[in-house]
Amino acid sequence: MVTFADLMALLFALFVLLLSFAEVDSDSFRRNAGPMREAFGTGDKVMRTTSLPSIQQGESGPGQARPQIQAPTSPTAEIVQFDRRMKAKRSFLWQFRRTLERELASSRIVLIDQGNRIIIRFPDATAFVAGSAEFAPGVGPTLKRIASVLRATKGQILVSGHTDSSPISTARFRSNWDLSSARAVSVVHFLITQAAVSPSRITAQGFADSRPMAKNDTPENRSRNRRVEISIEITSFQG
Repeated sequence: MVTFADLMALLFALFVLLLSFAEVDSDSFRRNAGPMREAFGTGDKVMRTTSLPSIQQGESGPGQARPQIQAPTSPTAEIVQFDRRMKAKRSFLWQFRRTLERELASSRIVLIDQGNRIIIRFPDATAFVAGSAEFAPGVGPTLKRIASVLRATKGQILVSGHTDSSPISTARFRSNWDLSSARAVSVVHFLITQAAVSPSRITAQGFADSRPMAKNDTPENRSRNRRVEISIEITSFQG
């Protein structure tokens, strides 16, 4: 009977232990640790487990990178910056239309508003001699008036040349890529040397017929595709 009673006591202790481990709870384990030690006679030799400290929000654990704290973007600063750009744009457009009223009225140039970017387009017929990078008569004074407005702005200037798809191969121009680039460079040289625009602001690019405005299927459409464009990124206006 004594042996049977010891066996039942051990079985009871085992079931209590299994029950306490059924739910991982450190408090439950500590409450049952004492009776288990006494039942099994292990005394202070029972293995003690230590739990890792919980990671609080904003802290980083082992092997975990500390989260970067980003300063919140100020909506007020963005609004102020946007408002300044819009004022600069309105000032630029007003000054440009006043300075080049005749050219705009006669369609010698076209003014295009693209958000923070303004494009001044020169149709081929009014800007260059056919198949050449030489200016047509009257382009020089127009470019000087444009440059007077450009000097009052801050922002990068891109001068791009475009052609139609008709191939060209001469002693000077191997292809439309050469011709479009040469026309863009002619405008850049004039703005720098004759109109005192800072060269650090200007970039010249030739696109040949890679960016047509219309299909190259009629003389009128091919004429539209032959053009030079001056694109200005408006940031501020000093006029």
